[in-house]
Amino acid sequence: MKKVNALFLFVSLATLSYSQSSVLWEITGNGLNTPSYLFGSLKFIGEKEFRIPKEVSDRILASKVFAIEDQVDHHAQHELNSALHFAKGQSLATQLTVEEYKKVTDFFEREFKINKKDFESKYAKIKPLALSILMTRLSLNEKVKFYDIELLLFAKKNKLTPFSLESIDREAQALNAYPIYNQVKALLHSIDNFETQKSEFKKMMSTYPQESLEEIFEFTLHPVENNPIFIEEFYTKRNVEWLPKLEKMMKENKSFISVGVAHLEGDQGLLFLLKSKGYNLTAIPVK
Repeated sequence: MKKVNALFLFVSLATLSYSQSSVLWEITGNGLNTPSYLFGSLKFIGEKEFRIPKEVSDRILASKVFAIEDQVDHHAQHELNSALHFAKGQSLATQLTVEEYKKVTDFFEREFKINKKDFESKYAKIKPLALSILMTRLSLNEKVKFYDIELLLFAKKNKLTPFSLESIDREAQALNAYPIYNQVKALLHSIDNFETQKSEFKKMMSTYPQESLEEIFEFTLHPVENNPIFIEEFYTKRNVEWLPKLEKMMKENKSFISVGVAHLEGDQGLLFLLKSKGYNLTAIPVK
């Protein structure tokens, strides 16, 4: 009987996100006196497509603490920006073969009208994985909004206490744990599949926040081709580290937690981890 119950629990946890897909979840139970909320945001979105859904703003206003992944002040962003650039004396040209480097510069000139000279002065020092993400932003041909910053500004305006789940150094560490060799593969993969990647992101912008968690997670992993090192370093380890902080925060205050939407999904996603700790998670439809 115990084996049957254990199997039922595993199946229930594994199918949680597929049966009730949403980017906004209410967290109750397991000793919580008040509900808290978990929201999965896109890192950035076109300025024209950006909005804060009423279902989200209402839950923020009902909370006392607003938590995001890491700091978004100028110092923190400078630190992250430094981590995403090569050290002095290194660049894409020192990490790629001559043929690969030409492929990248030709692509930027063809796709974004950025010639080789401008590429080398503005982009060649950016590490490959960050560059592949930047390519998506450049393809939008419009200004973007960063959800974490906009939601934080909204929360501060309404007197919520801000909280960071980690230092910016931790995110930089996670990114740098992904080997440059694999990052180069991710960049070249993005170039080879850019039309698909571009159209998928534009579709996701138009359907977010109704897009399924599974589809967003899959899109996020396209450039790295589901590389287990990236998943472990960037998602799994950080999710596990955040969990006790989230539990403490939710027990002390009604909290609204906003993280990258891909952190919710998967067998080590926050939905799975919270459910496995005994919390009740209820999907809140977002229109």
